[in-house]
Amino acid sequence: MESIVILLVLTGYFFAIGKISGQDISVSDSLKNDLQKSTNTESKIKTLLRLSTEMESFDNNKALLYAQQANSLSQETSNDSLVSACLNRIGACYIAMDEFPSALKYTEEAKTLAEDKKIIREVAIALGNLAIIYEALGDYKRRSEYDFESLKLFEQLNDKYNIGIRLGNIGIDFFYLGEYEKALEYLFKSLKIAQEINDQPGIASQYNSIAGVYLEIYKDYDKALLYYKDALAISKKSDNKKLEGTVLLNIGDLFYMNQQNDSAIQYYYNALDILNELNSPHNLAWCLIKIGQYYSNAGKSEQSLKNSLAALKIGQENNLLEVVLNSSAILHNVYLQNNDFENAYKYSLVENRAQDSIYSQQNQKDLLKLEFQYNLEKLEKQRQIQQQRRNFFIGFIFFGLITGIVIVVLINSRQRIKVKNALLENQSISSELNFKNKELSINLMALIKKNEMLADISNNLIELEKEAKTSETKLAIDKISKKIRHNSDDKLLKEFSTRFQEVHEGFYESLLKKYPDLTQNELKLCAFLKLNMSSKDISELTGQSIFALENARYRLRKKLGITNSSVNLVTFLSQV
Repeated sequence: MESIVILLVLTGYFFAIGKISGQDISVSDSLKNDLQKSTNTESKIKTLLRLSTEMESFDNNKALLYAQQANSLSQETSNDSLVSACLNRIGACYIAMDEFPSALKYTEEAKTLAEDKKIIREVAIALGNLAIIYEALGDYKRRSEYDFESLKLFEQLNDKYNIGIRLGNIGIDFFYLGEYEKALEYLFKSLKIAQEINDQPGIASQYNSIAGVYLEIYKDYDKALLYYKDALAISKKSDNKKLEGTVLLNIGDLFYMNQQNDSAIQYYYNALDILNELNSPHNLAWCLIKIGQYYSNAGKSEQSLKNSLAALKIGQENNLLEVVLNSSAILHNVYLQNNDFENAYKYSLVENRAQDSIYSQQNQKDLLKLEFQYNLEKLEKQRQIQQQRRNFFIGFIFFGLITGIVIVVLINSRQRIKVKNALLENQSISSELNFKNKELSINLMALIKKNEMLADISNNLIELEKEAKTSETKLAIDKISKKIRHNSDDKLLKEFSTRFQEVHEGFYESLLKKYPDLTQNELKLCAFLKLNMSSKDISELTGQSIFALENARYRLRKKLGITNSSVNLVTFLSQV
């Protein structure tokens, strides 16, 4: 029967918004007392959210009002988790009121904020709400996708309770998609988790849903009845009146479908007793319609009229057009069977008006769905465009980053090559300088030895001059000796100066720039001292006496401004 499917869907709906069963009014009263006593803003917000959830079973408008109050308070805090929770709650309230455009608006806001702040729980809840919105559009495939995404996030959080709820929702998704084996598989998975965490309402709800599949799809009355009775036992034990009434109605339908009318009417009346205690006009009206239909088929007009009129009254008071249509149809038929054509006509008009209203309402819903679908597609396109822009921006940044890294690496590599080349060049220059220094030292020693040899030759010539007998011979020897001395000194010093400047380029220029009064002989002395030559070595090279060299050194110190200083002359010149 249609009602079985409706009740099965209803169970899934309660799962989707996180509300499995009705709550006693005293719970709401207790929460209201907590709200009045609370002085902490965040505590007030949490209480308002709970109140909104509780009131959803009784009054959607009040549920929305509490959610909106919570949202207003959340703007005064910096708690993003509470803000997204409030937005999700408002979205759930609009879902319960079938106002899907508003539901989508708040749910998307909640999802965006939660994703941005990485609040996984609220993202998962938002995905669950989106699943219901797509169900309203008849897009069960998309709904199942959102339910699976929500499930994955709750699995990350290891939230068994919500994992069980999402598994149950996915089971209902597969039911709508016609994959009944899959539907049962996920409903049983949900049942297993509910049993693991001892969630009694969850166990009862899944038993009820599983029974509905076996009854509606497989026509397995025995198995369906077994699960219904399990659900009934748990709902009674946990004092869950709303679920108890639902299960009793479903068992009545099972017996009615199986043509066990006496059992069916007994369960309908049991359900009626429960539903009369609850503020659930929709379920109460449908229960009265079932009883009215039963008595109509049984030819008991009075009981049929009584129950059908009661259902009609509830339907008219609560604007339940389907209830008005079905109850007026029963009244029309009963009066017609009793030849009361006036009342038959009266209720046929009510029936037709209800049918027209439903048709008109359905057209409006279809238009709203089309508009909603358009807005949804528009939103999806905007999201895709934003994502493309974001991807382009990220790609641009990534490309720029990679390019920058490559440039930095190339510059760094080039710089390293430059440094390496500079080091190699310095090493080469240093090696060349060391070589020239060594060469200069060798040449210097050779010059000294050469000078010593020439000095010996000159001395030998002097001895020969003394032994010479003629004045012409003596004069000739003396000329040769002097010429050897003079030429050797000039050549030696000239060669030394050339070699020195090759090794210590710019030394003379630097000295003259700082001390322009230096003479050529003083510059030569500086060069000798730069090479760390002793006075003895300089004497042998230049032919000057050591005493004369010491005086020359003293005069040099005066010109360099280090007469009264403890600075070593050789050290001073090595730094020039």
